[in-house]
Amino acid sequence: MAQRPLGVTLVAIIAWLNGLFQIIGAIILIIAGLLITWPALVGWFSLLVGIVTLVVGIGLWRGNATARTIATIVFIVNIVLEVLGLFSGETLWSAIAGSILSIIGLILLYTRPARAYFGS
Repeated sequence: MAQRPLGVTLVAIIAWLNGLFQIIGAIILIIAGLLITWPALVGWFSLLVGIVTLVVGIGLWRGNATARTIATIVFIVNIVLEVLGLFSGETLWSAIAGSILSIIGLILLYTRPARAYFGS
């Protein structure tokens, strides 16, 4: 396996931080929602997504191609949600700002060194 490119390292670290912050926010929602209310249910879902994000970050760090595929799907979904947000009152600048990390992540995961690292 090739040496891990800096871009993949950055995306993995961003995934870890994102997962960690999502888990912390989810725990706050669950506690504030008293475990069974609508905000708490959203919190439980967010907790699950945060855990998956942490696992994907580990997979990216180790060069797992499946983790790259999952990260790609998440990045694309995030971009689509930001574009759809434009139709529900979100400003163009907000959509661009919300999509920037996903776009950068996609670019970094598909550079030539990253493709070699993931074996594709």
